[in-house]
Amino acid sequence: MTTSVYLSGPPGAINDPLLPISTDWKAYAASTFLRSGITVANPIELDLTGFISDVGEQSGITSVKHSLGLIDKADSLLANLTQLTESVTMEMFYAHRQGKQVVVVGNEPFSPWVMFHSEIRFQKLKEALDYLVSYSSAFDTITWSTQYESHLKSRAEQFPPQGEYDFDYYGGASPILILAPHATSYFKDGKLCRAESYTGALSVLLHKLTGCHSLISSYCVAADPELYFDSPFVKFLSQLVKKIDLKLVVVLHGIEDWENQNDIVVNSWNKNSLINKTEYLNLLISLLKVKNFKNVGFDLKDSHNLQSKTMSHFLFEELEVPTLRLDIHKKYRVPKLHPELYLNMQTALAQFLMLLAQ
Repeated sequence: MTTSVYLSGPPGAINDPLLPISTDWKAYAASTFLRSGITVANPIELDLTGFISDVGEQSGITSVKHSLGLIDKADSLLANLTQLTESVTMEMFYAHRQGKQVVVVGNEPFSPWVMFHSEIRFQKLKEALDYLVSYSSAFDTITWSTQYESHLKSRAEQFPPQGEYDFDYYGGASPILILAPHATSYFKDGKLCRAESYTGALSVLLHKLTGCHSLISSYCVAADPELYFDSPFVKFLSQLVKKIDLKLVVVLHGIEDWENQNDIVVNSWNKNSLINKTEYLNLLISLLKVKNFKNVGFDLKDSHNLQSKTMSHFLFEELEVPTLRLDIHKKYRVPKLHPELYLNMQTALAQFLMLLAQ
């Protein structure tokens, strides 16, 4: 399911008899993908001049980090090996390790290393583009989720590097926003709290499956976004909600107690948070029942009269956008141990979001 492609390789003209003109391969690939509804992760080269003072070693490191971040957010990587460079081979290796679809354009014979780190190889650019547009790889949500969660876990207890935010935003076309404020560790009242595993992976997965917006914590958060509205996470959220006409915001949390009897707890603050959209709740409950969710709890985590207001209260009281909070049991958030339960969860929520977006 390819929705975004990273273009790997230096810009330059490529001679392909299947193309009507000789042109820069990146420009031609980008225009082809955009016409097909596929976004390009890096449509222009990164130019750091004017953004940092030392355009040298630090520039190179920043450029590499920028590129790896773009690959993380793409589904596929198209590598142009007609001009072999270290950066292309390293980006191929990184994308392959992240479970991305890697497609190569180059000259035969291909080395065993290229063959091992790519899904398919072509000698003509036009053939590679047609393949990515028409025959995108099957999307294994279990594998993708475990790989993405591993990426989050690797920095869950690290503060972001200087100049970077502690959250990631994935823009979408659907009028729905999925939040995972505890996808990584966070501080609450001076105490370090552990991440609610797979809430971040599930949020971004739903973005990929349905086109909804997704906002998750991506590094250790110094101030819990649920309680501190002046945190960078909530400030960005506030600006985002004001710019987008949203039908619904869904806040994902985890039930960490294995002994808890609820499969999922749906918080709508006695339907107050839905702002006259109670049909949203009815639709969600129906879809959960179809997927064999037997123990669904309601409004057990918070109350409308809670003295200490949460981010959810801020959303539906101050920003006036319909909001639901979903607390998901741990057993539904261990895809390697219970893949069928994880698939039931993602399917029910994806169907809910797609029906709501219509």
